[in-house]
Parts: sequence; C-alpha cells; structure tokens
Amino acid sequence: MPKRLVVLGGGAVGVELAQAWRSLGSEVTLVQRGKRLLSRAEPFASEQVAQALRDAGARVLLGMNVTRVQRPGGKGEVTVTLSNGEQVVADEILVAMGRVPRTEGIGLETVGLEGGKPVEVDDQLRAKGVDGGWLYACGDTNGRNLLTHMGKYQARMVGDVIAGKQARAWADAKATPQVVFTHPQVASVGLTEAKAREAGLPVRTVEQQLQDVPGTSLVGKGLTGTVKWVVDEKRRVLVGATFTGPEVGEMLHAATIAVAGEVPLDTLWHAVPSFPTMSEVWLKLLETYGL
Repeated sequence: MPKRLVVLGGGAVGVELAQAWRSLGSEVTLVQRGKRLLSRAEPFASEQVAQALRDAGARVLLGMNVTRVQRPGGKGEVTVTLSNGEQVVADEILVAMGRVPRTEGIGLETVGLEGGKPVEVDDQLRAKGVDGGWLYACGDTNGRNLLTHMGKYQARMVGDVIAGKQARAWADAKATPQVVFTHPQVASVGLTEAKAREAGLPVRTVEQQLQDVPGTSLVGKGLTGTVKWVVDEKRRVLVGATFTGPEVGEMLHAATIAVAGEVPLDTLWHAVPSFPTMSEVWLKLLETYGL
C-alpha cells in the first residue's frame, strides 16, 4: 500500500480507486482537470462524491492540469507538478484518464480496417466497410458504450443476429445503466437534465431525499441520499434517473425498465412499492410530481 498516492482523473475509475486506497490508509490526492468529478453525472452526484472523499481525508483538486511528472531513475518518490505551480510528492501515481481500444495487432488491416481504433458498427453490431457483413464487434472494441454489462448486452444481440433473429442494439444509446461504486454509490440511467435539454426535450425534473423514506433507516443510521428524475413532459415518461446513497445500485433496474420501456408515469402510479423499503422513494417522487 503506497503511503502517498496521486490519482489523475475524476471519472468513475478515479473516484472509486481514490476512495478505496484512502480507506486502506493511503494519503490520497486526486487531480481532476475538469471543474467537477464525474462530469457526465448530475451535478449533485458529483458534489456528494467529492464531499465524501474530502470527509474521508482525501485531497480533491478540481480544474487542475498536470504539467510534469518526475521520477528520477524510475524508482522512489514521484513528483507531480500542477498547472498552478504546486508540486505534489507521492510514492505512487495512478493514471485513470482516457481509454483506447486494444484493436491493434489482431489483423484488422487484412480486411480493410485500421487497428488501434474503435471498429465502427451498425445497430446489428456488424463492422462497417467489411465485404459480406461477416465481422461483428461488441463491447469496448466498437466504442459505443464502454461498460461491461453493455458489452454483454451487445454480445447477446450478436448471438440473436447470427441465429437469424430480427434484432438490433438500441439500449446502449437510450437506456444505459451505470453504477459508480463509491460511498455514496451513484446509480444512473438514461439522460441527465442537461443532456435532455440539449436534445430539445420538454423537461421537468423531480427530486427526493432518501432519508425521507422510512426504509432508509433500516439500512443504517444517519444514511442520506438523493434521487432525481428527468421527465419528458410531452409523453409523461421517464427519460433519466440518478440515485445517490447506500446500495442504490440495487434500485436502479426499476428505473432502467421504466426508461427502456417508456412506461407512463400514470402507469407507474400503480406499481406499488413494498413497505418499508427504500423503493418507496418512487411513491414519494410520483407524489411530488403531482399524481
């Protein structure tokens, strides 16, 4: 375990590992070049995770770039120079920013494709530009959605297509669930409010605090969290949801079903949550919405 650790990057991997190493006792400094952590999440989720890291004793530096990294001889201390001139000395540096597909050296050039880049595919996951349509690419190799469970989803779609079924992948663009395994957990599916407005949807949002639901107290004392819905007002359907709090990843699938199935809110009113569970937050949200 490094006594001092610098983590570069404030995405899911960066915040998860920064918190994990801090919980093991490392002195952690997290450097994020953006203005907030988890930049693709709802702002409240970013703020709660940043505060949790600070409360745990980690140092969180936002809006900061790294200009130089030095480790003479490749051993011993590493010195990280920041864009404000500050130098942070650590025992190890963990780089959690940017991903590229490992598609080089597997023969793509023999079928007219370029290695080292994502393999562009259609909605049946067939590689574009390959004669005969025999080559499929699923998971991180195609760059559509860099999550393990979405790679598994795409693989199932490929199996259906090869078996002769009329199948196409669309959930990886419309109803993608994701859980960031920090404390608090951050679970989300579909569009954030910003992305929904950017898409031109008539948006209304509804928020609720998890601690207002009796079932939360059964999970642990003093636990808190937030749930936010993004509603398409024209169709009265949920297009996005974000949860923060204890084990909220286990509540996410209900929201994924609602978003993928375009279930009307008037129908969700009749999906009665059990008492006393945290899922009663769904009832609170519907009441707040006005049903």
